[in-house]
Amino acid sequence: MKRIFAILLATAMLISAAGCGGTSSSGASAPAASGDSSTASESASPRGNVIMTFGTGDTGGSLYPAGAALSQVWTNNVQGVKCNTQTSTGSFQNVQDVANGEVDVAVATADVVLNGYSGTGKFTQALDNVRVIGAVYTSVSSGVALKSSGLEYVHDLLGKRVAVGPAASATENSTLDAFNVMGISKDNTSLENLGLGDGADSVGDGILDAAFGFAGLPIGGQLNLAATKEIVVLDYTQEEIDKILAGNSAYIQSKIPANTYTGQDKETKTFGVKCLIIVSADMDEALVYDLCKAMNEHTAEMAAGNALLSEMTDPSFLCTNMPIPLHDGAAKYYSEQGLL
Repeated sequence: MKRIFAILLATAMLISAAGCGGTSSSGASAPAASGDSSTASESASPRGNVIMTFGTGDTGGSLYPAGAALSQVWTNNVQGVKCNTQTSTGSFQNVQDVANGEVDVAVATADVVLNGYSGTGKFTQALDNVRVIGAVYTSVSSGVALKSSGLEYVHDLLGKRVAVGPAASATENSTLDAFNVMGISKDNTSLENLGLGDGADSVGDGILDAAFGFAGLPIGGQLNLAATKEIVVLDYTQEEIDKILAGNSAYIQSKIPANTYTGQDKETKTFGVKCLIIVSADMDEALVYDLCKAMNEHTAEMAAGNALLSEMTDPSFLCTNMPIPLHDGAAKYYSEQGLL
């Protein structure tokens, strides 16, 4: 009996030891999703191996490539981390998924992040466990018309025919915010819900007078229009910009540099929002610190692969003008770098 007991005890100890060899997670339990397939180092870090899921957007948009670039940097440069990108419907879903633990990290526009944090807009409750760890690029409002139209400023569109983006989209929301400052509405102007590509095409075909987009520059549909037609990028007065910014704390002043589009010979004023990297407040502070460090040290590499991310080469861009609090790990890293 003693011999049988000893054998059973040894077997139990082996099973227990085998059960202790699993990998750790950064928070969300979602399985690794399709996307970046770069492999992490399998050697254990002090925190153990961490598999992270990164919520992005549609593969044809700006959020997905930004997330894919960050995933690769983190996988290659943060010991023990493997980060996989996952598509989504965009910012609204991403904020919800981070708050609910469906993904570990995501990208989303600052206005939607603020709405989620405060429980406003489309959000029915405050998701105040969301935190920011950095910014990747700026989405800006860009309105274009044919040069032959004689239009110069956005306020010239009163009484015209204008594509304002898909219904309930970031483009429509931002365009209507701007129009509200100028007294332009559906009561005095023809406002059409068209996608960014269809809106630009309609301007080129003479069906509409102007079309707007709200995205990272250059906006694809407008870029294509400028390749075949002479266009003008519509400007704002500084007074108009100031009023737009006063109406939404997530907006920041921005610009559309000269030569963003073919034939565009002057810089124009506009407004936009930062696209932010968000995580849960519960994510490990040391892990967030390491993510921010790797991101800041490899911005040139990411910008070389995608010009959309060139703003990240300015270290202060990563952590200033945030609409909600930074994660403690991010605040610690940026403070040590003298950026806060």
